[in-house]
Amino acid sequence: MEELLLKIKYSMTLDEIGEGFKLFQKKYQFKKSLVFTLVYLIALGLGIDFLIRDHTGIYGYILVGLSLGMIFYTWYKPVLIRKKLIATISSLAEETYTAEFYRDRIQITTVIEEPVIAENETETEEETDSPAKDEPHEEEEQEEVVTNLYFGSDYLDAMENEQMFLLFVNRQNIYIFSKKCLSEEEQNKLREIFTEKSIL
Repeated sequence: MEELLLKIKYSMTLDEIGEGFKLFQKKYQFKKSLVFTLVYLIALGLGIDFLIRDHTGIYGYILVGLSLGMIFYTWYKPVLIRKKLIATISSLAEETYTAEFYRDRIQITTVIEEPVIAENETETEEETDSPAKDEPHEEEEQEEVVTNLYFGSDYLDAMENEQMFLLFVNRQNIYIFSKKCLSEEEQNKLREIFTEKSIL
């Protein structure tokens, strides 16, 4: 039987998701943005040089305009992606998570709670003395999605700040463990596991 090192149950707010994704972008996309910005600045310099040599030439204006536009897009795109992510998540059903930490892997279970409208079998629209009985009511239907992350085979990296632990997977996905959902003992154990696996 596998040894369970730690089991935690947690959830995330939209603000925590936004902050976590911002840190994810900073860690993996910031350098790329700097490189692209440097290239566009070189192009901008060339465009300005063209204008100095011949202010009537259209190519200088085109190069300057394109360079400034691409610099703006390079730094605004991450903000736009975060806004779209938050908008998408806010429209989805409520989710809670359970993370189980073993020696060789992390098993994360996502519990999706979707409200289901149960309609009364009576289809008549006639009023009765107790109309509440004929009104639709909501029941919660749960769906579980299980994900396994393996130490050694998946590329895992982690970081910690005052509000959360962040787990980055294959430089593409992010898992956020909010400290407000964890006891001091659970935080210490999680920190110990990440440090032992050399990912924190």
